[in-house]
Amino acid sequence: FLVLQKSQKSVARRTSTQQPSNPESPRFHPHAKGKNIRLDAQLRRATRRNSFCNGITFSQRPVRLYEKLRLRLSGVHTGWSGALRFGFTSLDPGDLTSTDIPKYACPDLVTRPGYWAKALPERLASRDNVLSFWADRHGRVFYSINEAEPVLFHCGLSVSGPLWAIIDIYGITQEVTLLGTQTHSLLYTGDRCVTVIINIFSTSLFISHYIQGSKNESETPVIILVWDFRFHG
Repeated sequence: FLVLQKSQKSVARRTSTQQPSNPESPRFHPHAKGKNIRLDAQLRRATRRNSFCNGITFSQRPVRLYEKLRLRLSGVHTGWSGALRFGFTSLDPGDLTSTDIPKYACPDLVTRPGYWAKALPERLASRDNVLSFWADRHGRVFYSINEAEPVLFHCGLSVSGPLWAIIDIYGITQEVTLLGTQTHSLLYTGDRCVTVIINIFSTSLFISHYIQGSKNESETPVIILVWDFRFHG
């Protein structure tokens, strides 16, 4: 991106050639799942059949710090109580056998070392709501509903290694559909902070850079470049 800065004495130009990585769109792990889970052929939609439990799923790949995992609550059954549980694990779900996966993420899974998850408040688990959640470098997990203000969910994750998402399709939550991810990261360029946002959908990659703030009120950004890459096929 290119940012032109203005100061009281002169105009300065700064450029950055750092290019954000393009992670694969998230999918459910094809094998590490509860016995009541059925996945679609694209591994994007997970449906719990029968009962209200045995619906634990994991992401197929590790989720990066600040990468917002987005999912739509595409199926809700009001005959049960409780709702989706979600969080992260530092253990590769590919190493789990079917007997390793318990009925419930909470409390069964989270009592094991390397697993962190909590329940979404039932009042937020309405059909077609979009849940986004992510972890930061301080080991904190945040979530938001329909791109509203983020909520601090819990703390204490170990972020020294890779993290996989945990999604327990529990209670009234009967089906979820994974959407594109959105990655937030901060770049500090001297006296100002640039926020990089990457939206990854099934058909497009949208990258935008914008100025979040400046330490010097006399300097104001003049121009910000935006890239929009479309993929077809």
